[in-house]
Amino acid sequence: MHRLLVARALLAITCCGPSAVAAPRPPQEPPEPPPIRTTAPTPTQPQAPPDAGPLDVPTQQALERLATMLSSLRAELDAAVARGDQAAVTRLKADVSRRSWEFAGLASRLDVQNFEAPREGKFELQREVEELVRPLLQTLKDATEEPRQVADLKAEIERLEQRQRTAESAVHAVERTRDRLPADSPARAEAQREIDQRWRPTLDGLRSDLLVLRARLLAKTQQQKSLLESISQSTQNFVQSSGTSLLLSVAVFLGVFLGLRFVTGRLLRRRRAERGFSLRLLEVALQAVTLLVAIAATLAVPYVRNDWLLLAVCIVFLIGIGWALVKTLPQFVEQIRLVLNIGGVREGERILVDGLPYRVDALRFYSRLHNPELDGGNLRVPLQFLIGKRSRRSAGDEPWFPCRTGDIVLLADGQFGKVRTQTPDVVVLEHYGTERTYPTAAFLEQTPRNLSRGFAIRSTLGIDYAHQQDAVVAIPAQLQQALREGLADAVAVDELKHVRVELAAAGSSSLDLQVIALFAGSAAPRYLQLERLVQALFVAACNQNGWRIPFPQLTLHRAAE
Repeated sequence: MHRLLVARALLAITCCGPSAVAAPRPPQEPPEPPPIRTTAPTPTQPQAPPDAGPLDVPTQQALERLATMLSSLRAELDAAVARGDQAAVTRLKADVSRRSWEFAGLASRLDVQNFEAPREGKFELQREVEELVRPLLQTLKDATEEPRQVADLKAEIERLEQRQRTAESAVHAVERTRDRLPADSPARAEAQREIDQRWRPTLDGLRSDLLVLRARLLAKTQQQKSLLESISQSTQNFVQSSGTSLLLSVAVFLGVFLGLRFVTGRLLRRRRAERGFSLRLLEVALQAVTLLVAIAATLAVPYVRNDWLLLAVCIVFLIGIGWALVKTLPQFVEQIRLVLNIGGVREGERILVDGLPYRVDALRFYSRLHNPELDGGNLRVPLQFLIGKRSRRSAGDEPWFPCRTGDIVLLADGQFGKVRTQTPDVVVLEHYGTERTYPTAAFLEQTPRNLSRGFAIRSTLGIDYAHQQDAVVAIPAQLQQALREGLADAVAVDELKHVRVELAAAGSSSLDLQVIALFAGSAAPRYLQLERLVQALFVAACNQNGWRIPFPQLTLHRAAE
């Protein structure tokens, strides 16, 4: 504080100069200072400032100079009071008070003015922001000073040239008017006087100003550097002034941030298996504290190095980030709720992403989703991707995908084959040695039947109405026995689970029998063969037992004539 007061005193002395110091006059009693407000004594007594040693020479000279100035001002004040000059009295009282405060500040090493009359300034946001960004604006102003001066000179030259053309036009017009007047006319003499006293001096002045401005423009243009040189010089100045501070700030931020993340990660690693609400809340708090400490350490670098430009840029940047956070506050709160596992999506539950189900394995700022049935079914998504979504608990036997790699499937479009690859993007189906690729969403739209988990062959067979008496019991039993024996020869012993034949319906042309044959999933590769075999066994049974297979019949009714 005392250094600031010394500087202010020396500045005031320099500005005033020797002429401001009048001859010493008899000292007068100084006016009483404003009353100092006192409060009740407190148990702790104020301590005197420590002894700073001998008085330094600049401070001693400033004190002596201020004492001389105070003596002179007080004498002038007494004289103004005696004259009754109220304006001078008011001005001199203000000067005496200011110089007295400066002297007291240097002598006591305190801000006496603020002690006696505390300044309670009104907070003005606009003024504070202007003070904050002043170094940045000043740097930009200095960087564009030469181009702006050149542009101003060109604009001023153009304006004066326009005035010169106007004045020359006026001179020509007045000369034409003068020449048209009689030689002895008073108007002719007045016109000549107008030319000599108004327009000629104006033109001479404009020409002189233009010569000066053009010379200044030429000097500026010759001194002006090329764009490459300006960029190179600006880059060099930035590296010399703020480049080191910027590199140190980045290094400090990364070091503090990564170091604290490593420490907190090691401390919480043993407890992460629990992942309770308290641990999640602690993780969020530690991450926020880590970020704030890293930012504070980053701002400390330009502050310590007195790099006010970089400090202003950092603060403006942080204000912008804070403003953006305020605008996105609802989303930010929702992200915090998700991280704390109290939002719409929760760990261990089931969520749909692009029409595919995934299990939420971890909720962090980059969350992990997993589908155990898909190749490459691990997704790492940003937390904001989950905002607005909902998850639910999965049922005990609820599948994550209709099939697995290697399963035999039958699609609604009639495609049949083995699944070679299934990922979140595509499913590749092998059909008779060729591969057919489906987008995963399109594959699910085909409602695939997974034959590898067991399947049934259903077929409707018709016999003639001539066998109506045996169509309910005898024929179904015989056909069932024939199908069981024929199918058992085509598959392994444990692959044929069940065969059943029943009368399904009395059709318009035939008696329809319903055949249902159940197979194990291991017989899935022969699904199409087994379908054809059921038809072949039915025809063979009909031939062996004399059952007729009817043709579709059409009955015509003839109208009576």
